[in-house]
Amino acid sequence: MDAAVIARIDATLLPQMDRHHLRLLAHCLDSFQAMGQGNEGLLPDAANRRRWCEQQPAVADDPAFLRSLMQQLNGAAEQLQGLADSLGKPPLELQLDDLITAAEARCHHQLQNKSADAP
Repeated sequence: MDAAVIARIDATLLPQMDRHHLRLLAHCLDSFQAMGQGNEGLLPDAANRRRWCEQQPAVADDPAFLRSLMQQLNGAAEQLQGLADSLGKPPLELQLDDLITAAEARCHHQLQNKSADAP
């Protein structure tokens, strides 16, 4: 992820935790896009994710980190697939604006629910 992407996320009015989650999700999307070149927009399967991760020097020599990273990638894959399904596009065709719009909608929905529950 480059500085422009981080700046774009940080410029949103999202709460700090939501911006952090958005940065992680955007980073996972970038990683999936690097893994899945030629996959017709589909997310790489778990075996391809593992193979790609094992080729990364920072991950290959740390089995505990690899396990943790694989869990995070699996969770991100579910979230990205759900968003892609709702938008009717392949997950690897998602853009940063898609992620930001979804995060803002989720926060807006949460705020509406909190105000509706308030006495």
